[in-house]
Amino acid sequence: MKLFKSIMTLATAALFAACQTEIDTPQIGNTADFVAPVLGSCSDVIVNADNADSENVIFSWTPADFGLPVQVLYQVYLVRGDVEALAGATNSTSIAIPKGDLNGVVINGLGVSANETAEVTAYVSATVANSTKYEAIKSEQSAPFSVSTYAAPLKWLYLVGEFNNWAIETAPIFWETAAGTNIYECMVDFTPTNEAPTKAGHSFFKITPQQGWNESYGKNELSAAWAVEENNDGNLSLPTTDGVINQISVNMSSMTINKKIIGNQLGLVGTFNNWGNDGDPDAIFAYDALTSTWKTDPIALSANAEIKIRLDNDPKYAINWGDGGKTSTAVAGGIELAEGGGNIAVAEAGTYVVVLHANRTPYVLELQKQ
Repeated sequence: MKLFKSIMTLATAALFAACQTEIDTPQIGNTADFVAPVLGSCSDVIVNADNADSENVIFSWTPADFGLPVQVLYQVYLVRGDVEALAGATNSTSIAIPKGDLNGVVINGLGVSANETAEVTAYVSATVANSTKYEAIKSEQSAPFSVSTYAAPLKWLYLVGEFNNWAIETAPIFWETAAGTNIYECMVDFTPTNEAPTKAGHSFFKITPQQGWNESYGKNELSAAWAVEENNDGNLSLPTTDGVINQISVNMSSMTINKKIIGNQLGLVGTFNNWGNDGDPDAIFAYDALTSTWKTDPIALSANAEIKIRLDNDPKYAINWGDGGKTSTAVAGGIELAEGGGNIAVAEAGTYVVVLHANRTPYVLELQKQ
């Protein structure tokens, strides 16, 4: 009897171990057996000022099958010739893309001019969500359909967080990189201004479509390209130990956000301080969240003086902005900047507050005479 019990105990343990192994390490079937989604037919699209924000283009498809009930990320692409561009992403088997967003994809992603009609196709790809182990499986491309574009205005978002003490009613604005891209960029000093920051060495923030809390985008809505500190409020955060000034890029088509560390201090350098060669400090830009700009104190500049923006008083000018060769159409009297651009000439002598608009693409420098 004891021998029988021992055999049963060993058999039970072996069976439990086998079941435990199967549960801990589920396996997706043979990739050759994966079933790709099938995209439904696509109708012609006409975009104009009246429907860009009020009407959607619906893409729908059959579910992909990876052999197990896994979460699937679907991405819809538009194709024109050899060029393709991401139109949207979802975990569902359909997506409603605003006509204005589709207009931007066709213009900025596929190279179609505004007020032009072009033939495009579409396809949908499917991947196992949160996994890079398996390649995407793709639907067949749709039959060609036409998209008639229009010249859209720039859209904008707002940024709010510890850097402006969570003052949502005055949250700084930042703009699309170009009309219809659905990509928004700005450069901000993320130093927390509140007396009790959530966590030392980090700055917490959110993105909103308006200066109010009706809708906001945090770490649960935007997939960040860096590790976000866990918190109870669903806020995004970024580390500030390597630099408090960061450039933020938000892609609302793919619902992703990226950051680029700039440094700790922006300064104006030029003939007014002999380019810093005599040990004279640069004129420092202070970030003004209320106006979403960077400003110097008043500076006396002579006629034909030359100036530039550089980072952290760096004599090698590793990161700097200069004249981009164009007058801004967005900021009256402003000069479009280019990273590594030429020296900026000052036409008229005077005392100026130098203003950097780093919430639009390209950045713009404005000389405000006092």
